[in-house]
Formats: sequence, structure tokens, C-alpha cells
Amino acid sequence: MKKIKSVIVRYLCITSAVASVLIVVLASVLQIYRERQMTLFSTQSVFMQVEHLLGENARELAEIREEYTEECLKNAETIAYIIESRPSVLESLDELREIAEFTNVDEIHLFNTDGVIFMGTHPDYYNFSVNDGEQIGFFKRMLDDKSLKLVQEITPNTAENKYMQYSAMWSQSGDFFVQVGMSQENVISVTKKNELSYIFSLFRVNDNVELYAIDKNTGVIMGTTSKEYEGKNIGDIGIRFGKEITNSEAFYEKVNGRLSYCMFKDIGDCYIGRIVGFKEMYGGIFISVLFLAAGIIIAEIILVCFVTRFLEKEVITGIKNVNIKLMNISEGDLDERVDVHTCEEFSTLSKHINDMIISLLSSTDKISYVLEKTGVKIGVYEYSDKMRSVRFTGKVASILGLSEAEVRHFSKNSESFKTFILKRLFKISENDNIYKIYPFGKERFLKYEEFSADNSILGIIMDITEEYSGRCQLERERDIDGLTGLLNRRALDNSLEMLFAAPEKLGHGALIMIDADGLKEINDTFGHDAGDAYIKSIGDILNSFGALNSICSRQGGDEFVLLLYGFKNDDEVDDQIRSLNRIRNERTVEITGGNTVPVKFSFGVSMLDGSENYSLLLKKADEKMYNSKRERKASEIRNAKKKTNH
Repeated sequence: MKKIKSVIVRYLCITSAVASVLIVVLASVLQIYRERQMTLFSTQSVFMQVEHLLGENARELAEIREEYTEECLKNAETIAYIIESRPSVLESLDELREIAEFTNVDEIHLFNTDGVIFMGTHPDYYNFSVNDGEQIGFFKRMLDDKSLKLVQEITPNTAENKYMQYSAMWSQSGDFFVQVGMSQENVISVTKKNELSYIFSLFRVNDNVELYAIDKNTGVIMGTTSKEYEGKNIGDIGIRFGKEITNSEAFYEKVNGRLSYCMFKDIGDCYIGRIVGFKEMYGGIFISVLFLAAGIIIAEIILVCFVTRFLEKEVITGIKNVNIKLMNISEGDLDERVDVHTCEEFSTLSKHINDMIISLLSSTDKISYVLEKTGVKIGVYEYSDKMRSVRFTGKVASILGLSEAEVRHFSKNSESFKTFILKRLFKISENDNIYKIYPFGKERFLKYEEFSADNSILGIIMDITEEYSGRCQLERERDIDGLTGLLNRRALDNSLEMLFAAPEKLGHGALIMIDADGLKEINDTFGHDAGDAYIKSIGDILNSFGALNSICSRQGGDEFVLLLYGFKNDDEVDDQIRSLNRIRNERTVEITGGNTVPVKFSFGVSMLDGSENYSLLLKKADEKMYNSKRERKASEIRNAKKKTNH
């Protein structure tokens, strides 16, 4: 037998270990949650910055383009005015180039009324006409309307495919129109700043964090911090192009062979995504949890040492002293007294033990008198193996139903009394020492115990018939559903567990899940009392199957379980199921106000297959039941539509 010190230390260690595990697990979960929230926050921040940069760059680009457009027109107007004021310019290439340099333009081209370049800063373009390309053809409409002033968007020019912005207007004389070309380094620079790859490069601070821009229509990667994936489909890196991306909710996915935390947002023409590797998110958690666990273990060791020392000093020593005193008393020294006072509890225990010794020294008649006065149905008897006599209080006779002759006989013959006890008392509870006795009339229940003391046997008998019967009634009520009279969920689980522990007793049968149809409509229309009547009618139907080989239960609400078992073959089981289906289609119930409604319910069946896992059978039956409910509801809707059409 284990010592109390070792037992307490053991349980203290177990409790501490369990608490430590719970603390570490809770801390890990909280840190994981915290890291996830921080990642979500940082991702949202990145999305806001990307969106802000795109907006700022777009506005900057629009402003620069507007400035360049105005500048191009002004330059064209200035150059046309200078040429008309100084006709000699038309004869001098150098002078025209000086004007270009003065006005800060890159190209000047003069077109005649036929739309052909006859003069300009770049002789290579001479004789090009408005019919010689898409870029130069933009200005063809000026031949039809000399009041036009045109500015072209940035586009590659016809001769060199160089990005330029051109503007044109007619001279006041109408003899020629001037085309001015300006390179758009600033506009192109701002345009590049708006490119996704450039923006993503600003956020690339960690190799475990990647940004992707996905085309909304095709799923093609338009920009990314990992250049090698540009132009590929998002599925090539392991992310399915579907609702995970479009619903803007975070999800876990294996990206490029690495488990990652992914989040996408709809920004402009793309879905912008941020992919964070698990190593980046949770890499530091292991170390912090390890340090936490080490700290907890050290604290537990200190606690165990402290508690052990306290137990030894304040508890164990006191228990040893009490045991020594009790051993002396048990050996017959009734003059011994217990005087352990290391704490209040031991002082109280010492007092009670000493009071018990004094009480034991009292005569049997005194005990009998006291018990009679208390009115408690308890009796005490005592006999010795060395003596044939039995001493017992007056209540023993009434509790055991002894006649006066039996009292006289047993008081002189302990063997007969022991034989009587063995034959007339039947133990029904191992833990509580509860026995059943049939001395006369209805059954009665006793609490009966015997103790060896001083080479004598001390027996205590208590009549607990009322208490035990009440407890049994409570247990029955606990297992029975108050509305239907069927077993409740707890009782069903206990019954199924016992039955399925011995599959050979089940034979052929089925587990049936049942769910009431139309209960909400009845409650809404007639009230909950009508709903209770409706549920009870289904319970009555199931009770009709309440033979020895069935178990009926209400799971709660409008759900029921019916177990059919002990049949010889599946055909017999099928007959029962058909009978249940027939009753379902024929039965009605009268509810509030004399209204009668048909009893409707859906059910699903799992045939017993010899398995000991009744939970799996219940799950299968539940799935079939819900499929049946959906089919019945769909059928009712179709029938209602047909009636409406007719």
C-alpha cells in the first residue's frame, strides 16, 4: 500500500505536469493567434500602402501629362510664330535647330498643305507624309480643318520607334503646319513608378514574404517580388484561382512547395496577394515556448519540494502519531487517548477519536436508548468469535423483521445470526454496501456493514428504504424524457454502449434516426403546446415498437433514435421499417382546439453490420435522414406547384 506522502507528491506532480502542458498549449495557441493577427495587420498595411502608391503615382502621372500637353501646344504655337516672323528659317537647318534648342523641344517637323514633311530638325524624316504610319497618321485630319490644335499621347514615332509626345498646329498663313516632338522622360519615369514590380520591390524586406499581382480575368501573375514567376499562372505556384482569392479572406496553402499564409485583396485591375511563410510567422514561437516550459518546470520543482517539506512536518508526522495511538487502542488499550495537535484538523480528529472511545465504553443498552430517542432507523450489534452471544440494540430486531423468539435465539447463538444475515440480505451495491431484504411484505433496503474491533465483530444496519427508493426514482426520471416517456440521450448512450459491447446479442437489426417534419409550422400556427402534442405523438408511434428487441429514445427537440435488434434476419428488420413507414403515412394527431394534423417525420436507417462503433452507425443514419428530409420537402414543393398550376 502506498504512503500518503508518495500519493500526494505523485498527484501533485501529475497535476503540475497537466497544468504545465495546458499553460504551454494555451500560450502556444495565444502566440499563434497573436502572430496571425499581426500578419493580418501587416498585410492590410501593405495593401493600403500599395493602393496609396498606385493612386499617388496615377495622380502624378496625370498632372505631368497635362503639363506636357500644355507645354507641347505652347511650343508649337511659339515655333509657328517664329518661323512666320523669320521666313529665312525655312532655308536654314541650323537656325531651325537653334529654335528647337531655345524652345526646349527634341524635334520640329514642318508639313505642307499635302501633309508631307518638307523641312525639320531631322532631315531623315523629310518626305514622310501623314499616310506613312499610325503615329504620324494621327495628324492627317489637320488637312481638313486648319483650326485644329492636336496633342498626341506618348507613342513610338514612325521612324525610330522612339517614345515621343507630338503636338501640331497650322501657321496663321495656313501655308504649313508645325509638328513639335518632345521626349517624355519624366512621364515615362512616373509610369515606371506605377508598375507593380517596381512597387513590390519597395516592400521586399524578407525572402519568406512575397507579393503577387494576379490578373482578375486570367489568373496570370502580372507582377511579383519573385521575378521568375511573372507571366505564369497563379496555379503554377500552388494557389487555386477561385474563391480563396476573390473573397479576400486569409487562408493556408502550400505555395512553391512551402506551407504559407495567404491573403489577397481586390485593388484596381488586379488581386494583390501577400504570401507569408510559416517560418516567418511562427519561427520565434518555438523558442519562446521552450523558455516558458523551462521556467514552469523550475517553478514546479520548487513547489513540489516546498509542499513535500510541509507535508512531512505538518501532516505526515501527525498521521504517524495518530496511527500509533489507534494501534494501541485497537489492541485493547481503551485507556489510551489521542493528543495530536499539530493543526486544527488533527486536534478535531483527536477529540472525535477520544469521544468514540468513550462511546464504545458505554453499554449496549445506553446505545440502544440513544438511538431510540433519535428516531433514526439504525441498529448496532456486536459479537465475538470467542463467544456465542450476540448483543444488539432494539432497532436491529425491527429493521431485520425479527420476532421475539428469533431475538432470544440469536442473542445466544452468533453462528445462527451470521447464517441468518447471509441468507436474508442480498447485496445490490458494491460501493455503498446497500442490501435488499425480504422479511415480509414489500421489499426493503438496508445499509449494512461489519467491523472487526477488539477481536469482536461490530455490525451497523440502517433502514434506507425511503431514501434508496427516492434515489432510484430520481435515476429513473433522469433517464426518461418527461414529454414522451422515451429514454433520453444519456440513457440511450448507456444502453447502446452495453449492447454494442456484446455484438452477439444484437443479431440482425437497424439504427434509425428520426426527425419531425413541420414542427416549426405547427408551433408558429397553433402554439408550443400543439408542438409538444405533435412530438408526443411521434413518441407514441415509436413506443409501438417497444418490444423486448427495441430501444426508443428522444435525443432532444424533434430528434429521435430507434434501435431494432435481436431479429433472425434482415427481412424481419425490413418488415419493421416498412411498418414504421406505413404508420408515418397514416397517423394523425389531434392538437389544440380540436385541430387534426397528419404526423410527418423523416428517418434514415443504418443496418447493423456487426460493428461495435454505434456512433458511426448513428452518423450514417443521420445523413440518410437529412437526405430523406430534403427529398420529402422537395416532393412537397413540387406537388404544391402542380396543385397551383392546375
